[in-house]
Amino acid sequence: MLRIIIKGVAISLIILAFILGTQNPHLVKLNFIVASSTLPLAAVMSICFILGIAVGLAVFSVFFTKLKWQHYRYKKQNSAISDVEN
Repeated sequence: MLRIIIKGVAISLIILAFILGTQNPHLVKLNFIVASSTLPLAAVMSICFILGIAVGLAVFSVFFTKLKWQHYRYKKQNSAISDVEN
């Protein structure tokens, strides 16, 4: 049941993002350090959203990997201690 709700929310967010993207066709001028570009606002919003998700996933994966290694070390220490006691 929870999976269905999560998928429904995800699909709703994608539809909402599509609607917002179609409502923002205005051109936006972006000035970079060495160049400038003119893109539709929807494209700029999509690029920023995707970059945000990528950075968030990268940070999450680093912390999750550290947590898994810490759990593995604690589990190994506990099994070594329980073997000594027995």
